[in-house]
Amino acid sequence: MDRLQQLPQLTPLLDTALRSRPESPGALAELTGESETNIRASLDALEHLGFVSITNDVITYRRPEAAAAGLTETLLSQVRLQLEDALGDAQRVLGTVPGLVQAWSEGTSAAPNLQVEITHGPWAPADMWRLQFTRRVPKITDVCMPDTSALFSPQSEYQASFWAARSGHKVDVRLLMSLSDATNPAGYDRVQGELDSGVQIRMHPNPPSFFWVADHETVGLPLKWGEAWPSSVIAIQSPALAAVLTWVYDRVWAESVSVESLMRMHLGDEGHAWDGMMRLMNQGMTMDAASSALGVASRTGICQGE
Repeated sequence: MDRLQQLPQLTPLLDTALRSRPESPGALAELTGESETNIRASLDALEHLGFVSITNDVITYRRPEAAAAGLTETLLSQVRLQLEDALGDAQRVLGTVPGLVQAWSEGTSAAPNLQVEITHGPWAPADMWRLQFTRRVPKITDVCMPDTSALFSPQSEYQASFWAARSGHKVDVRLLMSLSDATNPAGYDRVQGELDSGVQIRMHPNPPSFFWVADHETVGLPLKWGEAWPSSVIAIQSPALAAVLTWVYDRVWAESVSVESLMRMHLGDEGHAWDGMMRLMNQGMTMDAASSALGVASRTGICQGE
């Protein structure tokens, strides 16, 4: 990082070197009038940054845009790792929230200043959703559902309850679902129906937990963070908590892949299988995940099962 901070000071020297292409540190020192000791120190920094390499006292110059791209990729990888660590820390904190909120509600004798509701049972998420949104239909809702089996339940009242509140209203919905659910042929028709109704859907290999955020102010969480389909759900009206969960959601959303390519293949607009894999991989999915999503052999790009 110290060398990166030196880059503005190193740029004039690199500019001179790229224009004249001296073959050795000594030749560059003679060209610039600098001491060879200083030139070697500067070249060492430039080599570390990827702009040149020195072997047997011979300087090899790298195309500057390629060097900059490589350096940027390294820096972004470091940022990604930092964000992943931060995301993990945030999720660990979120795991403590439901229990602590319950403790707060039970331990205060003052007028309640935190609106909290809890539902229990096998259909707790659907019951909470219906309870919240029959009162007021949100304009924006982000939903993370690692287990979307409820959307395909034969119990029609629960199947409909998730989106029933949208009827006649303009509601922007983003839905995160698991890769395994998204690629289950039994759910294709329902997924396509949700897409046709305007729901944005992305698939992720490992969604972190069931949760939702409505209008940046109300959140729904399992009492135990990480559950795919919880038997107890707590709803909390808290813009501060909603902001944190929105950050988590946006991070996972950015790592996910749209299901639209998958739907196009299912409906017959397949194109070349390898092209579909490349589209998914360009959006950040690994080769194995992309091949699983599209039903192709990862190393050959040939459709499986045919």
